[in-house]
Amino acid sequence: MNTLSTSLLDPAARPQVVEALVQLADREVGAKKGLSGTMMKTAFAGAKKAPGGGIGRAVNALLPGVARALDPHYDAKGERAFGDYLADPARANQVSDELLAVADARAKAVEGNPLGKVYGSFRGKAKEHVVAALPGLGATLERFVR
Repeated sequence: MNTLSTSLLDPAARPQVVEALVQLADREVGAKKGLSGTMMKTAFAGAKKAPGGGIGRAVNALLPGVARALDPHYDAKGERAFGDYLADPARANQVSDELLAVADARAKAVEGNPLGKVYGSFRGKAKEHVVAALPGLGATLERFVR
């Protein structure tokens, strides 16, 4: 059996994984409410229009780190659906911290980049958004494991 990262980073599957994650992000951002939701939607729409693929390029760059961070969780999930496993309150905070560490490292690498600035403006509340997205993230990624 392949690991999560092997499956997600397979050159034949990676473009589909990236596209599925962009669609997930679009759904997650689209579901946000209130003033902060409006701000996120505006920032996300701008990032999607960024030259060079914006969101897709960022997802592709983050994918190796995210996949490696999630490998041990995928291995430990047993028969549970991966999204349910990730969202379990016993581990959701840990998983979100691990994923945000990947994003933080990437943001430092692109300081001065408009996407890095957008990330910085939302970083303070990022954890709650990541925790909320864990069920969808796990379900999306699990589809690609062979």
